[in-house]
Amino acid sequence: MGRKIIESLNMTQKTVLITGANSGIGLATVEKFLKNDYFIFANYHKSDKNLLKLKNKNILTFKADLTRVSEIKKLVKFCLNKKNRLDVLINNAAIQITSESIEEINLKKYEHVMSLNTRAPYILSQLAMKQMKKQRGGRIINISSIGTKYGGNPSTGTYTISKAALEAMTLIFAKYGAPFNILVNALRVGITNTNFLKHNIKKNLDKRIQLIPLKRLGEPSEIANTIFFLSSDESSYTTGSIISIAGGD
Repeated sequence: MGRKIIESLNMTQKTVLITGANSGIGLATVEKFLKNDYFIFANYHKSDKNLLKLKNKNILTFKADLTRVSEIKKLVKFCLNKKNRLDVLINNAAIQITSESIEEINLKKYEHVMSLNTRAPYILSQLAMKQMKKQRGGRIINISSIGTKYGGNPSTGTYTISKAALEAMTLIFAKYGAPFNILVNALRVGITNTNFLKHNIKKNLDKRIQLIPLKRLGEPSEIANTIFFLSSDESSYTTGSIISIAGGD
């Protein structure tokens, strides 16, 4: 259920739904939208402690396991019941499973990654578009990975496959949404200074950074700035784009 960090609801205020909002890029994106007076529905899976620390009246948090279709539907229903509008959807939540070789990824693990990284954004986008069509406009931003550009590596193959599917989905939804002024884009995010990075890349990080032309990690706030741009009127002629934000990688 949703947890309140709120005193009152402004029913004309623009709204954004951000998945995976409690840390990393998701949390930085929450902070960016707060600075620009959006009302935020912040989805989390295990903990919303970082969101609660913000103590802002313009946030409602909602716990949902996005690998479960029923919980995805409850999340969107919750948002629409509270505000009756959805201006921006940011599909940020993701999981990565590593292995020594492709042969070690069993079907159960593969399906788990795909259910969160690909199926959840698909269903969320379907439900968001239904509402955005009524409003005659909206924005959907999918968070992909720079790994799709060069195939990633075998140890994170399932993750890269799921993100490649997400990019294809972006193009399809962009074509469908265009007549209704629903703009759909994806960000190919490079190696970024998050807990997700620290958990999943434990070896040879320094060597990997040296392959980046800018020779440094990205910061979550830098990703959030581009996400906000794609959500704003400043990007009114941008749809169906896969934009790399990866330090030149």
